[in-house]
Amino acid sequence: MANTNTPHGFRPLMRSVTGGPASCLPAHKIVGESPALFIGDAVQLGGSGTKNNAAIKAAAATTSTYGVVLNYGAVSTATDHTIIPAHMQVFEAQIDTLTIAQLQMNCALVATAGDAPTKVSRHSLGSIATTNTLEWRSLELWQSPDNVAGAYARILVTPVQSQWSDQVAGV
Repeated sequence: MANTNTPHGFRPLMRSVTGGPASCLPAHKIVGESPALFIGDAVQLGGSGTKNNAAIKAAAATTSTYGVVLNYGAVSTATDHTIIPAHMQVFEAQIDTLTIAQLQMNCALVATAGDAPTKVSRHSLGSIATTNTLEWRSLELWQSPDNVAGAYARILVTPVQSQWSDQVAGV
């Protein structure tokens, strides 16, 4: 059975790595910020905001993650958002390719533009290594009959580099 190539961003499982519940926070994207934010996009802090909550923008590869956005925000438009803070949270995402031996290693964010008709993210995960400079840590294979290790596998991940905490060396 082969997995399908359907990147969908980061789907929150609404639990932390310690088993506790997730929380949602308000945030906003300021006017002129590009690209658009899609449902499931990883986001980072976006500088000076205009409201009494975090200003966010789409996360780029090699940057630490602040959270995952739960609603769409058009390009260059001021939009309000709900995010799942990334720190210690568990998400499901697609990876380019994965072997079972690579579980518990770190993965790079592939920040691809979202799907305009559905407003769903196309963020996924790419290269795997033991370095702490990669953004996400693979935890385990998503348990589903239509998911196997290999190309386009879906895995559970948590951020290695969260903007909520200090950077930690190693795997």
